[in-house]
Amino acid sequence: MAHLVALSCSEPPEGRSRWTLQLLADKMIELNYVETVSDDTVQRVLKKMK
Repeated sequence: MAHLVALSCSEPPEGRSRWTLQLLADKMIELNYVETVSDDTVQRVLKKMK
């Protein structure tokens, strides 16, 4: 969870003005924080953190 929150607070990828749920999910997989994750799961986790 901490990785996701930290990632969502970081600068978005080049060419993007902000993170999308799908971009966050894809980056979590790319960074090997998780094997799989959906954008729905990302949304639920971030919603819980607010």
